[in-house]
Amino acid sequence: MGSPVASLAMYPFAHLRDATDRLWDTARLRLDGAPHTLEWSVVTPEVWGHPDLLVAQTCGWPLVTEYADLLCVIGTFDYDVPGAVDGTYCSVIVTNDPNASLAELRARPGVVAAINSTDSLSGRVSLEHVWGGLPPVVATGAHIESVRSVAAGRADVASIDAVTWALIGDFDPTLVAGLRVIGAGPRVGCLPLVTRLARAADVPRLREAFTAAVSDPAIAAELRLMRIRGFVPKDLADYLPVRALVG
Repeated sequence: MGSPVASLAMYPFAHLRDATDRLWDTARLRLDGAPHTLEWSVVTPEVWGHPDLLVAQTCGWPLVTEYADLLCVIGTFDYDVPGAVDGTYCSVIVTNDPNASLAELRARPGVVAAINSTDSLSGRVSLEHVWGGLPPVVATGAHIESVRSVAAGRADVASIDAVTWALIGDFDPTLVAGLRVIGAGPRVGCLPLVTRLARAADVPRLREAFTAAVSDPAIAAELRLMRIRGFVPKDLADYLPVRALVG
């Protein structure tokens, strides 16, 4: 194996980068041989398949469809956002319509949905599950771009990762001011932390490192900024049920 790689870039907002680096600094001190810095130049999903991957944060849908035989689940952060419980959460269904309910939008002809990508559990799979199929969609490439599309009227509805929604509300409340939450996706595990299956023996020490890091008072401010309140060990089996959300 080459030098190990670590990435925690699924919430890649610029104002969170320093806090994310501090979290990793705190965790890696408990991990012999861990890289000193996070990988920020290799974007997901390329990093998920990296042959020297030590730890990464991934999306639940690619995990159980494309990477189930390659990656081993460590656990997930427990996020301090509405509706999150013990490392699980529900995406939020948002619209720019000031009055319509989710049922009314589902019945309305011509509704367009913004999705960040077709392989997104929170952005596409959750919406398809709630909608009973998919309306016509525009692909935006990122949850924040889906929010912008709905806010600008280029789309009527979107399913947004609940942590992303809360973080946008923290740093750009004007962007979400004209939008309404009208529903929720199914309850699923928060974004999983994973390692290569070949490194399965490292899972216990990785769990110990992240459990200790999120309890360290020295980075309490950074954790609050990222809305992380804990760490929950999980296994691949905790995520496999999402396969049944859509046909």
